[in-house]
Amino acid sequence: MLTPSERERVRAAVDKAEAGLAAEIVPCAFAQSSPYPETVWAGAAAGSALACAALFLSEVFRPIWLPLSTLILFVPAAGLAGAALGRWCGPVKRFLIGRHRMDESAARRAKEIFFDRGVDRTKGRDGVLIFASLLERRAVVLADAAVRAKVKPGAWEPAIRALVEAAADGRVADGLVAAVEKTAKALATAGFSGRGRKELSDEPVEGDGA
Repeated sequence: MLTPSERERVRAAVDKAEAGLAAEIVPCAFAQSSPYPETVWAGAAAGSALACAALFLSEVFRPIWLPLSTLILFVPAAGLAGAALGRWCGPVKRFLIGRHRMDESAARRAKEIFFDRGVDRTKGRDGVLIFASLLERRAVVLADAAVRAKVKPGAWEPAIRALVEAAADGRVADGLVAAVEKTAKALATAGFSGRGRKELSDEPVEGDGA
């Protein structure tokens, strides 16, 4: 997802932000939050169903020179095509997954990374995770206890919006940098100015979500 130069840009943005903050920021981008194996089967079922509907209509409109046995071959072919779209085509995959499932998956993956990366284990309980899930076009900001006590959830909205909009255009690094800057602004406004302990790495976290 991120090239070496893009990773360096994001790392530098975190380093710059934390230079004036008594808090830790961890940026993260995943290709997707879940493997979503059901989209392959749903795509195959949808493709097969459409082929069957076409076969039914063909009884009325089928040219006499096209035998029904030939048309039947379209059912498995359509099923394979639907499965491929459900596996690799982003818009189709998002449609098959559904908004609610994508929201749940992104929130769950963000929580897993929050704990796996030790964002909850800083001495000051001042860690903040910025998480982007590209397939779902979702972003989540999770903060530890000390930050939650001072920063209202709505304060993260500018960071989330900037990240989602940039990532949707394929500018993941731009989105992460903007989100880091806006998160730092929200933290500074809430009184987290100062110098942190640098307990967490500034390197962006990446994953495929498989």
